[in-house]
Amino acid sequence: MINYILCLYIVVNIFNIALKNHKGIIVLQITDIEYVLGKKKESLEDLGKINPDWHIKKLKDKTGIHSRHTLGDKENEKSLVIEASSKLLERVNSENIDGIIHVSQSPFSRLPTSACLIQDILNLPKNMMAFDLIQGCSGFVYGLSVASSMIYQQSLKKVLVICADTYTQYIPKNDRTNRPIFSDGAAAAIIESTGDGSIGPFIFFTDGSGGHLLALEDNNGKKQLFMDGKKVFKFSLREVPKAFNDLLNKAHLKQEDIDLFIFHQASAVILRQLKSKLNIPDEKWFQNIKNMGNTVSATIPIAIKQAKESGLYKPKMNIMLMGFGVGLSVAGCIVRS
Repeated sequence: MINYILCLYIVVNIFNIALKNHKGIIVLQITDIEYVLGKKKESLEDLGKINPDWHIKKLKDKTGIHSRHTLGDKENEKSLVIEASSKLLERVNSENIDGIIHVSQSPFSRLPTSACLIQDILNLPKNMMAFDLIQGCSGFVYGLSVASSMIYQQSLKKVLVICADTYTQYIPKNDRTNRPIFSDGAAAAIIESTGDGSIGPFIFFTDGSGGHLLALEDNNGKKQLFMDGKKVFKFSLREVPKAFNDLLNKAHLKQEDIDLFIFHQASAVILRQLKSKLNIPDEKWFQNIKNMGNTVSATIPIAIKQAKESGLYKPKMNIMLMGFGVGLSVAGCIVRS
């Protein structure tokens, strides 16, 4: 019953936003972000010692990833979530946080929901909403959409959106398709109604018929990640440009109005092709995967944090966020910083 009420609540909020603001502009901001990565650093050279038949230079050129982070001893999705959130809360007043959205495809608890346990572990107020979203590459944009709708309706004031995935636990070290790409990490972001910024509109696309192209499969009693890289690549090149144009139209913006593009950090080959196909100039493009890897739902908030630190993400900019991949799905939005 609670799940039904929550779903109905979210749908009504999003519908009301469409009624109240035809441009989809929601006055709020991403005010702070913190992240952590798995403590073990694993390079392609490390994997090459285990797999002498791998062509390391070719893999580096294709993936754009030289090293990644995997779970260390006694680490798991829970420890990453709590560490990232705790670092963020060191400088954020937790007393008025009234919502937690935990986004993950590898949650540390399914029953009860991880978000409820996070509330208790972090000693956050009890008069809050807390739930999980099971979503991957598009997950941060999904989390922003739900948080934004709730804040816009004045139901919540400050929401903690946590994205965390630990895919490497499902990937053996001899998996040449997936092991050189995926990384373990968590990012925690505060979304609140303050300042002059806005988030929205949003665009979504889902094709569940391709869900099997990137999925967990049973392999002799163990869960193992499977990805048909070529078909996921084709999906991204086909659908992301469509979503890109639809989002610009929905926002009543032209491409030149966008100051910064932050896309899901999938791999260099996908990012190169999308950047070229969409004619995005170097100075407006953010890419950070070389020694980071693909942290799935956490890639976009980590990229935002790093873009801020490098001076690329500035106040009063139009920023396009675009997540794509597992689902198969695409989700994008415009952020006014």
